[in-house]
Amino acid sequence: MITHLVTRPQADQEPFASELRQLGREVFLDPVFDIVFRNSVGLDLSGVQAVIFTSANGVRAYQLNSKDCSLPALCVGENSAIAARESGFEQVYSANGDVGDLAELVRRKLKPGSGTLLHPAASKVAGDLQADLGQCGYAYRREILYEATASKTLLPQTKKILKENKIKEISFFSPRSSKVFLSLLSQENLLSNLQGTAIYCLSKAVADCFGQMPGLKLLVSELPNRADMIKLIASNK
Repeated sequence: MITHLVTRPQADQEPFASELRQLGREVFLDPVFDIVFRNSVGLDLSGVQAVIFTSANGVRAYQLNSKDCSLPALCVGENSAIAARESGFEQVYSANGDVGDLAELVRRKLKPGSGTLLHPAASKVAGDLQADLGQCGYAYRREILYEATASKTLLPQTKKILKENKIKEISFFSPRSSKVFLSLLSQENLLSNLQGTAIYCLSKAVADCFGQMPGLKLLVSELPNRADMIKLIASNK
């Protein structure tokens, strides 16, 4: 059985881990981030024309601080779009891509003068939506509603199976998770144990984090979403 290490935060591990098991993978879980939500922020939605989400965690954070789902929700990908629909948003649009695709979706769907774009997010975000949208005249407001705190060490089980070279595949969904994982490996002097491992990357930006590391099999999803990651993994038996 092919062993696969999932590094996603706990709230995002399913249904991805279950889909991997359906492909016959033996799945190990070691989230490199701990998501800590803020609540009782008291979101001011006056003058807001839409909410933009760059992660499912952004949707969860919004839901903890507001029950108003009447605004359009523009989402970076299908994972965040599903979370938005499940939380009660009726007008949900997915860019099915990255933050650049999300900015393009905003330009297609919304007018700059119709109100503010609210972005529930963490303190660290990928890309620069504010700059992309600001240069087109959109009013943008980011509300920091959660923190993605990096793990300080790998789980004992993860260290053990890496030392024994039992991990054959690892999946990464963001550049930051890739960098944190590599830092934790370096801390344990385990970087060389990645040789021969298939690394599944959500995007080229994720793959670039591995630079010229020798002996890796880097595979990049055609589209940056969970469904295409599963297709990619299924095609490599």
